[in-house]
This record gives sequence, structure tokens and C-alpha cells, in this order.
Amino acid sequence: MPADTFILLRSDVRAGKEDSMDWKRIARIGAGCMMISVFPGAGGCMLSGGSDASGGGPDGGARVRLVLSPAALARGAVEAPAEIDSAHIRITAGDIAPLEFSFSADSLEFVLDGLPAGTDRLIEAHLFRDGRLLYAGRGLFAFARESRTDAVLRCDPRFSRVTARFHLPADLAPPVSRGELSLSGTEGRFTAPLSIRGEFGSFLADEVPGDARYDVVMILTDSSGKVRFRSERAGVFLPLGDEARWDMSLLPTEAVAGLSLSLGKAAEARVEAGFPSRRRLPVREGEIVISEFYAAPGDADSASLGEWWELFNRSGDTLDLMGCRLSRDRGQGVTRSYGFDSTAALAPGKALVFGRAAARADVHYSDFSLVNTSSPLLLLCAGDSLTVDSLRYSSAAADTNALPMREGMVTSLDADAMRRRDSRAGWCLTRMGEPGMEGSGLASPGAVAACGEGG
Repeated sequence: MPADTFILLRSDVRAGKEDSMDWKRIARIGAGCMMISVFPGAGGCMLSGGSDASGGGPDGGARVRLVLSPAALARGAVEAPAEIDSAHIRITAGDIAPLEFSFSADSLEFVLDGLPAGTDRLIEAHLFRDGRLLYAGRGLFAFARESRTDAVLRCDPRFSRVTARFHLPADLAPPVSRGELSLSGTEGRFTAPLSIRGEFGSFLADEVPGDARYDVVMILTDSSGKVRFRSERAGVFLPLGDEARWDMSLLPTEAVAGLSLSLGKAAEARVEAGFPSRRRLPVREGEIVISEFYAAPGDADSASLGEWWELFNRSGDTLDLMGCRLSRDRGQGVTRSYGFDSTAALAPGKALVFGRAAARADVHYSDFSLVNTSSPLLLLCAGDSLTVDSLRYSSAAADTNALPMREGMVTSLDADAMRRRDSRAGWCLTRMGEPGMEGSGLASPGAVAACGEGG
């Protein structure tokens, strides 16, 4: 809408004993916004603003310059809000009749003229695209007579997002090539196609109405269209305004797999097999890989006591680590190793973290440590006759043949580089975050993420 376009609305608003306004000019697309003070409104939204004694609206009423600000999802990173094509605004108070207007949203900034002055004015805003409610906000404000007020109203998402990801075993045959995730409930049916990057498959269902339960169905097929995996779960709750991340585990089979979704936290779910996977010893190179390590933690991460490293199972079976060891070499023939006990095992498509006392690890040790400058790492099994994985890292920038390593930085394998993990380009340096913190440039102990994606 052009900046000089006005919206004319019929209004029966009364301010005290004044006569009602008739076809008042009450809304205009404006530019600019000043946020002077902030206080909470109802529904978790905030209205901020301030006023001055000049520039009041016609007939001595108030003028409000209002900006609607769509917020990001609860777990989402800073992101551009969804495109909005229309909005509805309602202003209510105990001493006035409701004032409502709608507009086409080329901008989310308005000037509202001639509003009845008073305190405890409740502004409610609803933002739409193609008739679907995407954001809503509400907050209390005071309008002073013959003054201008600058305000911003935060509008929280009225939708949720589902990101579901799973690992495709390296030995999966025949390979999965297509798939669909569907969520069906009283709010409608929403689907997402399968996206495959390297050895990981994922679904993204966006703008799904939240605070609702859905029946979830996932279907994976091969290139001929034959269903290879199908899983169902009824009544999965999707929190409003959240980015639910579902970690799914699959087992390869020629038949339709008996899989079922099991709920974890409110915003999470995972897929577990309805039958036990085969448990065996590693038999070939690359079935287990060293996917992340923190060789030289900084003081903020408890220095050497915060050291950890991670193994990831690329196969479709549970791999027993009995008889395996992780070996490192300080040079000049000084070698140490960590031997796995008889209970250590890696589930298919899962990561396991080993570390010292202060590390965020699944298994802790005290009689082993990584070299904090440079060293090879070897995962040896079957009495050292099988090298399952190997790498070499170095803190020297000039050593371009080694993986990068820096004090206070975690060396992380890019999930999309699983098949080229011997290349320096397949790794990145990340930082530790607080438990549960996710985002770009953060390490992901216990999971494998794409570089820049976070945990």
C-alpha cells in the first residue's frame, strides 16, 4: 500500500460524552518507529512506546504510530518473519466501544489518528497470509489527548514448525529415495517431502498450527515406489510457537518395518524400532567414525577436565565396542589408548560421547587424555587388526594436511561430509554452548550436525 493511502472505516467509538466519530480517517501507512519504554502486555506479547505533547490527532484525539513486530519461533534462530498480506487490529477499553480495522500489509507500520484518549487501551493485532492466522499480539497502552505516541507491539507466532531428521545407514539396501511426513488433526493435514543430504534424511513442516494433537505418519520408499519404512503415531502434541525437532532412528529391512513413534519431551519425538536390531562387532572400516572432539578445552570449559570426543555409528546395526580401543600418539613413540569395556555399544544412527570428569559426556574416564597440540587418532578393533577409523589433527595453521584444531574450539565433522571425512574441508571449528543451546557455530555433543547448523 503506498505511503499516502488512507483507510476509511465506519466507527461508533465514543470518548466520554463526545459524539461518535463518523467515517474518520484513522489509519495510514507510515514509516519509522521509536521504541522508548517497554512493559508486558497480556498473552506474552509486549507493547513499547512513548508519547509527546505535539502532533495530536484530529478533534483533539490521540495519534498513535504503531509498528507490529512478528517474533521468531521459541527455539528458532533470528530469522525473517513469514510474509504477511493482511492484518486486523482491534482496540478496546472499558469506556469505549471496540474500534476495529483491517488492511492489506505492504508494511507493518501505521499511523492511527483521532483515537479516544484514556488509559488501559488494549490493542490486539492478528496477522494473516492467504487467510491463515500466523501471528497475534496484544498489549495495554495509554492514549493522551492531543499527543502523539510511538509504539511497537510484538506478535508471537500462532504456528509451529517440525524438523524431523534421521540417519540413513551406510549399508542400507535398497536405498531410500522418496518419503513423506504427514500430520493430520482438527487443524487440517500438513505434509513435508523428504530431503536427503549425504547420509541424513529430513522433513520440514512449517506453519503448522500449534497447541494441537496430530496423527503422524512417515513413509519412506525406494526408487521403484515400494514402501520400505512406514511409521505411525496417534495424538502427538505439538506446542504452539515452538520449533519441534524430532530425532528419528531407522533400521534397514526389505519388509515394511514395524516402527512406532515414542514421545520424549513436549517438543520432541523419536522413532524406535518395534524389533531389536542385530548386535555385532564392527567388521569394516567406516562403520564407526570419530565425529567430533574437544582436545584442548578453554578455561571456561574446565580446561583439560572438559575434554571429550564422540563416536557415531553409520551402520544399521548396534555395534559392540568390546575389544576396541581409541589410540592417540604424542609423537616420539609415546602412545596411549582408551579401551572400551564390555558394556559399550553404539545404537544405529546414534552418537556416543566419551570425556573427562567435567565434560558433557555419556561415558566418563580419568586415565586417558587427548593431546592438545597435534596427534593421530585411531579407532582399532579385532585385536588391532581392523582400523575402523583414523584421523590426524594439528593446531598448526601451516599443517594443511591435518584436521583443524584450536584451543577452546571443538573440531566437528560436517554431517554432509560423512563420506569425505578424511578431507580438512569436511570439518569445522565450533564452540561449546550451554546445555540445550542450539545455533550456528555451536558444537553438538551427542548428535551430528551440518557445519553452521548447530546441535
